[in-house]
Amino acid sequence: MSALELGFKDIIAADNAAVFINANEFAELHNLNGFECLAIVQDVSTAEKLSIGLGADNSYPGLYGRRVLVNCRAEDLPDIPVYGMAFELDRQLYTVEACDNDMGLLTIQLVGNER
Repeated sequence: MSALELGFKDIIAADNAAVFINANEFAELHNLNGFECLAIVQDVSTAEKLSIGLGADNSYPGLYGRRVLVNCRAEDLPDIPVYGMAFELDRQLYTVEACDNDMGLLTIQLVGNER
């Protein structure tokens, strides 16, 4: 199929694999709910604390959590994650806080208890 025969959705799907979820850039192989696939994983716990002015000096006793963002292709997972579901990332258990599917590219927000 030539480039002229490709539709917009075909081009987006190709870009998701070749540009956004690219092992030569930021994506790495991760285990997402038992499926090995390329994904970009970002720990946003520290960035979130700094952006709301908490910094290193403030903490909440008894709160030991972690927030992680995962970007992957929707086609790499058998099911799209939903709010409240248990989700394993690299053999660590989290809960899905949100999941957005933007033209086949998932942004999964996970929260975990680290106690």
